[in-house]
Amino acid sequence: MNGATDEVYWPPLPAHAGRTGDAFLAEDEAARRVLTGALGWIEAHLDWFAPGRWEEFLPRRPFRPGPLLELLGLVRVLDRSGIMPATAPLPSRALDLAEETVHEPEFARGLRRGDAFFPYHLNLTALLELLGRPHPVLRAACQALLTADAGGHCRPYKPVLSRLELRYFVDRGGFTAPDPLPGLGPLFREGIAARGADVLQLTGDETYALTHVLLYATDFGHRRRLPCRGEAVARVRETVRVLLGVHLARGSLDLLAELLLCDAALDTGQRGGPGSRRGPAFTGLPPVAGRGPGPGPAPAPVARTVAGLWRRAGWNALAAAQRPDGAVPGPVHRPEILAALAGDKAAAYLFGTCYHTTLASALAAAARKPAEAPGPSGPTEPTGFPLPRAHPEEIRHWARGAAEAARTAPPAARAELAACLGPLLALAVRAHDPAVLTDVLRAAERLGHRDDPLARSAAALLAAWGPETGAGVLGGAHPLSTR
Repeated sequence: MNGATDEVYWPPLPAHAGRTGDAFLAEDEAARRVLTGALGWIEAHLDWFAPGRWEEFLPRRPFRPGPLLELLGLVRVLDRSGIMPATAPLPSRALDLAEETVHEPEFARGLRRGDAFFPYHLNLTALLELLGRPHPVLRAACQALLTADAGGHCRPYKPVLSRLELRYFVDRGGFTAPDPLPGLGPLFREGIAARGADVLQLTGDETYALTHVLLYATDFGHRRRLPCRGEAVARVRETVRVLLGVHLARGSLDLLAELLLCDAALDTGQRGGPGSRRGPAFTGLPPVAGRGPGPGPAPAPVARTVAGLWRRAGWNALAAAQRPDGAVPGPVHRPEILAALAGDKAAAYLFGTCYHTTLASALAAAARKPAEAPGPSGPTEPTGFPLPRAHPEEIRHWARGAAEAARTAPPAARAELAACLGPLLALAVRAHDPAVLTDVLRAAERLGHRDDPLARSAAALLAAWGPETGAGVLGGAHPLSTR
């Protein structure tokens, strides 16, 4: 068998993958449950955000106040959105912990080193000031080091994401940026979000980079406009939608939460139907040079309904996976390991493996806009998971059923099926699985999406993998040439 086929790999799925609870909640209700549970858990575990408490049982972090820095980012969004003022008990205690940390001599020493963690020292100092706890001496030190470009963080040879992150911290904190550091707009246009990220082949690290660029560019949804226009904006939104489907199918709660946060940050406020917003169902990504456009988008009401279903499924997936105590399990959390621990060791393990995903889920819920016309506050009828899990046999079963249903399905049903194509093509490409990719491409053809850019790119990859991977089985230069 061809070596490429030997490399087929589907990561094991977590137990919560594909679960949306006993009933399919309205989007607003699912997000509200996630936020309420997450905030309750965070408040109950605030002491674990202190570096000293963390280090009693968990490995020392390179930037010791990292979890506190993330927590203050949430506190700012909660305050800005009117959900929870900075004077409430949770934010007040978080700010107290942060102040205790910056008063430690080690924080000032770390700041003045101007090393790789200088941007995070600056950011923590700025967030404290934004939330009513200014520290003039630390702020002056931050500005002096920034002006001197300590650590060379502003230099053009530094990674674009690092410079964009620093520029966001600088602008948000009201610092004066040094001349070598470009503005947020130019840096965004150099980065992964504006340069046509290949959604079929993005790695996990690249997906995280994409989400962070979008969150910095929109100030976590406060500015609902990207520093680019037209087709570039449409491409970014479609990329987020496809990735949302990929990580929904994988049960990747951490990236699912960050992508829901990006979706909220990119929300234009145009909703149609319960909890739905803009967007075509599936046209691939916008056309690339040398390729014609695929079929047009589904009718607007259908497209908005499909777009709303994806977000609704994402929030239901987070709500279903959320523990009874409110924590949202992170990618390294293993319930069987937790079950073997007790006391502070169990508490430390739970915090270390859940705090980031829980914070990201709370941020996404706090940043989103509720539907203009509130949906039902209780459970609605079960509708089933909107796409198969990231398992080869489940995807092949779906693809064969979709190809058969395409013959008689009404437009709305075809749009729902077509909405799954992008994520499933990406999953098959990333798994390097020619059999699954062949079946999904056949479904794309039957649904009238053979010539969409994503389908064409996936077909070209299948052909490039070699004749033994499946392209030859279908025959012809184009793997979808049989009808």
